Amino acid sequence: MKTFFNLSDEIPPESREEQTHYFQDIFGNSHPLIVEIGSGNGHFLVENALQNPDHNFIGTEILGGRARKFNHKVEKRGMNNIIIFKGDARQFVWEYLYEETVSEFIIMFPDPWPKKRHHKHRLLRHTLLQMLHLRLITKGRVSITIDHTRYRDWIIEEFRKTERFHNVSSANLVNYTGYPDHFPKSLFEVRFRRENRSLFFIQYEKG
Repeated sequence: MKTFFNLSDEIPPESREEQTHYFQDIFGNSHPLIVEIGSGNGHFLVENALQNPDHNFIGTEILGGRARKFNHKVEKRGMNNIIIFKGDARQFVWEYLYEETVSEFIIMFPDPWPKKRHHKHRLLRHTLLQMLHLRLITKGRVSITIDHTRYRDWIIEEFRKTERFHNVSSANLVNYTGYPDHFPKSLFEVRFRRENRSLFFIQYEKG
């Protein structure tokens, strides 16, 4: 099974039907699809895929060195329910995914770009969230873990702008503080806990 795909070398599917066959050919099944945006070296997603063999996982990573380390982890374990796309995650979501395809998008510790003049570089703008909404199945979710209070509040406001998601995290967490019990450990999560940082979990559902 091929596990590493370079966006610059691949030809994306031209329709939803083609996309269905595209991923069925890769995974050999039609299990629910989970996509992580910005996977780094893949530590979190590999553990997630090992714990959930009845799901298919796609990791995206723009940096070649990290993507190759991620792929090495997958190949070393002989996994058949996880693949890596090297390239811009926004390009992947736009070109490779069609309507009502993904069960969950996961974003772990996105760069907060804390300076106001850099906010334009933040990933989780409402334009991307609208795109994710189109790709999600009904009741599909966007799950975000961050360590930055102001970015947390900024993201919540971006979700509010879309007017298309239902917040399912606020009722279960106090001020969104916490880390999901069902999530495997991530390198950033371990590091931030060691530094006594607060972690925030935000989850929205498509109605």
